Amino acid sequence: MTRIAELIVRCVGALAVATALRAADPSFRPIPLAGMANTFAVGSRLYSGSSPVGDAAFAALAGLGVRTIVSVDGAAPDAASAARHGIRYIHLPFGYDGIPASNAVRLVKAVGSVAGPVYFHCHHGKHRGPAAVAVVCEAIDGWKPALAHAWMHAAGTATNYAGLYRSAAEFRPPLPAELAAVGADFPSRAPTPGLVDAMVSIDARFDGLKSLRKTGFGAAIGRGDGVPSDEALQLVEWFREARRTGLGAERGPRWADGLSRAETAARRLHESLRDLETARTPEAESAVETCIRAVSDSCAACHKAVRD
Repeated sequence: MTRIAELIVRCVGALAVATALRAADPSFRPIPLAGMANTFAVGSRLYSGSSPVGDAAFAALAGLGVRTIVSVDGAAPDAASAARHGIRYIHLPFGYDGIPASNAVRLVKAVGSVAGPVYFHCHHGKHRGPAAVAVVCEAIDGWKPALAHAWMHAAGTATNYAGLYRSAAEFRPPLPAELAAVGADFPSRAPTPGLVDAMVSIDARFDGLKSLRKTGFGAAIGRGDGVPSDEALQLVEWFREARRTGLGAERGPRWADGLSRAETAARRLHESLRDLETARTPEAESAVETCIRAVSDSCAACHKAVRD
């Protein structure tokens, strides 16, 4: 997506939000809830927001009649605190690059298999959680992609998480046979990618960026596919999630410090690529090259200190 196209998406999204909120019966509205941020009532029976923190948060959800929480975040849910308030946790995590088709079916099945309102959350309640709510509302409330996108914009889902918006745009409600094929025994704590799997995914993201670099970032920007800054943002999220969820923590403080440095380098790369997409100048190109080397150096230093 080019910078102009991104601006168009933002404007269209803002218009869609305004239209939805002007409706006599809006499909989503913000509501304040203790111990949570960015909280909304959505559709016929869903709530959306950030991770609940503390007993006050779970008490607030119980007061709304919520008996099921669906987390799409990678971190382990606080299932014990939820249970003290009579609430069950369902853990169906996915990444910032989009909702896998199998996960989308399971999300719909999860909501369909429980009674009463359901609270969805990721970490901050802005990106993955609202995307999950969007596809579920498409299935159970008949939302069209335009309304799903309007909801995501209202919740604060950034447009450079293109995969999340694409999931809402391309989602098709599962057929009864597809739902029947999915069991209803959902975990309260799902297995998450191990260290090796995470490093493979990080390497693949970085290799993709380096491939775009070989063919010229400008060509990718002009075509509007494989937007370099969006790819770099996925790299940032991988490092951030690995650090936040304690992945590889047993390797000690040097590992945690290495992840932090790699995340910082990847964030600077993301910012420099956005600058390049805005104006292709020699200075911008040089900054991108410097940032790519910084990411490579941070990975190499961490490998030397911890893995090699």
